[in-house]
Amino acid sequence: MKVLVTASGGTPVADVVARLEAAGVQVDKVLEAVGVIVATVADGGVRALAEIEGVGSVEEDREVRLPPPDSDVQ
Repeated sequence: MKVLVTASGGTPVADVVARLEAAGVQVDKVLEAVGVIVATVADGGVRALAEIEGVGSVEEDREVRLPPPDSDVQ
């Protein structure tokens, strides 16, 4: 499952990445400027991520699909 992990204020993103990787999390992308890490975790592993030092929040990555601009409004 893809998740978005937000580093808590004041915690260097690199430190959070290292802790996530040490916990067996696959880090897919690091958006250091905004303090967000895109990662893959096993189903049921989201709750454990919130307990890692430096993690501010964890949420499931969601896909949003919009109709084409020229489609009828529903």
